[in-house]
Amino acid sequence: MYLLCVYRIIGSSCPRLVYAMHSSTLPSLSALQSFEAAARLGSFSKAALERNLTHSAVSRHIQAVEYWCGEILFQRNGPKVDLLPAGQILSQRLGTSLQALRLALNLDALSGAQQPLKVYMLSSLAHNWFIGQLHAFSTACPQISLSLETGYEMVSLPPQSPAVAIRYGHFGRTGLRCHRLWFDHMVVVAAPAWLEQYGEQSEQWPAHQFLRHTHEPWPIRLPKSGLAKASKLPEASGHEFNDALLLVEAASQGCGIAWVRASLVQRFVKAGHLRVLVQAEQMSEKSVWLVCREDMADLPQVRDFCLWAVMAAKKFCVSADLAKDEH
Repeated sequence: MYLLCVYRIIGSSCPRLVYAMHSSTLPSLSALQSFEAAARLGSFSKAALERNLTHSAVSRHIQAVEYWCGEILFQRNGPKVDLLPAGQILSQRLGTSLQALRLALNLDALSGAQQPLKVYMLSSLAHNWFIGQLHAFSTACPQISLSLETGYEMVSLPPQSPAVAIRYGHFGRTGLRCHRLWFDHMVVVAAPAWLEQYGEQSEQWPAHQFLRHTHEPWPIRLPKSGLAKASKLPEASGHEFNDALLLVEAASQGCGIAWVRASLVQRFVKAGHLRVLVQAEQMSEKSVWLVCREDMADLPQVRDFCLWAVMAAKKFCVSADLAKDEH
């Protein structure tokens, strides 16, 4: 019955398709899901990978939907596919209908049972921000049971699964709903004991004392700001870290000087373990983002977590003197 409602919704929104629909050979729900995935990802191969099917199975599903509609829905361009006008109409309505079906079948939300949610994030964000907010989250959303996974590789959010990611970088990809939590700026920090030995002027800093982050290289020249005057920097040759928080910890232990995100050093600075020498004049081009799949955004646990995280991030921005997203 519910699937029939999906078909009626599609037909009512696509009058130019209704004439050609073959009501006796309705495509399966699996075929419609393959169409939705291919339309969203722009590739039959990616749709097959997401749905754990073979490429030929997805192709057959698409053919079944096209036969039912009596229209060619995709323009094939080698490994890439683009939606034709009829496919665009169908995709717009089908995404909403399938999401409604997922919500209708979300028995955990209806029964009052714990709602599981997977959260992927960088270890540095988990330590520096999220763990400190965990008790407040549990109080605000006691119905959600979190599974937290940290890592450095960009993880694709699994299909048809309640999951979100909190990452640092650039986002805005097709099929994702992205919330910018805060902007960040870069700072130069060092421990007081290190400064006593090497001084506060950048021309006095040895290259082997420049601690490095794998994905945030030192700039060629520092801005004229804080205690250090503007000057060209030597090529950094100090220890390298792929974890930004470990880099900050190393700097706080006097192992060198670091170029890091301001949001990661606030508590070290307040505790007197680090001093900020230089602050970048402009915000970093990267931001901290909360990301979920568009087709899972209205699941209760995903929706409630996102609402809570946006509010928690605003409070963090105020306490850490960071710029939040106003949009």
